[in-house]
Amino acid sequence: MNNDGFYILYNPTSGSGLSVKFLKKLKKHLDESHISYIDPLECSSTSVVITPRVFKLEYIGYIKQFCQDIAKHQKMIIIGGDGTFHEAINGLMLNINLESLTVGFLPGGTGNSFMYDLNAETYSKALLKILNGKTKKIDILELDLNNKKEYAFNIVGWGLVSDINILSEKLRFLGSSRYTLASIYYIFRKKTRYAQLTIDGHARKDNYIFIMCLNTIHTGKGMKAAPRALLDDGLLDIILVDAKISIWNLIFLLPKIFTGKHIYSKYVEYIQAKKIKIKPKKNEMLNVDGENKLFTPVSISVIDQKIKIYY
Repeated sequence: MNNDGFYILYNPTSGSGLSVKFLKKLKKHLDESHISYIDPLECSSTSVVITPRVFKLEYIGYIKQFCQDIAKHQKMIIIGGDGTFHEAINGLMLNINLESLTVGFLPGGTGNSFMYDLNAETYSKALLKILNGKTKKIDILELDLNNKKEYAFNIVGWGLVSDINILSEKLRFLGSSRYTLASIYYIFRKKTRYAQLTIDGHARKDNYIFIMCLNTIHTGKGMKAAPRALLDDGLLDIILVDAKISIWNLIFLLPKIFTGKHIYSKYVEYIQAKKIKIKPKKNEMLNVDGENKLFTPVSISVIDQKIKIYY
């Protein structure tokens, strides 16, 4: 690969300090390999200054703004979790130079679900893919919410999957066990929701436990939520879980998401489509790339092969 230098962006709060640890390893590796890396704060679109420093996320939205403004023909390494990647993707989608930009990811978060699809869930595997220089363009999900647009690369979830995510954030002091406890709580509540759906122009309405719309196979900590998904197939993978499922069957269903076998349940419908609109009776918060944000109603569509990444 050429030695033009990387922009390194990182989120110091990701993964309870994991991003900072990986940043030190990365700088050491690049120095030893005589690969340049760039401080965007000392660069402009016309003059690139190579320095031994990096770009740090200083506040929410900072990485998004930088990715929106970065000049053409640049390479980036982003260290963080799915939330950091989400912010970067939303900036890149607004960049007029997007076609000439290339992005690499290092898994510095707690979940790093996206990295499982890249077969790069460890620091070493992810770095090797970046340094090998092989690239591909991946699809991006476009969300239309009451005339506001947002972008996602991983998941848009509604219902139980959003409930669990919201409660687990409140239980963060419990560590990783918070997800299990939040799941148990909502399984036994078995809250059902009514929604009108339009999938590729076909209307339907029913009660659901949850709906997941995915661009990737994995979500959470390596769960194979959409085992047939591809990053560049131009399709949205939709998982619908029928409200008729019993609490007992739901208890047995959810662990199967880790292996992808949940899709064989008679209570699960797996659809591949280009677009879905979700309009519930009551508008509620969504799980977007693992973050609790935005509200229904929402239209989700696929933008084919939009962002170039190291793969």
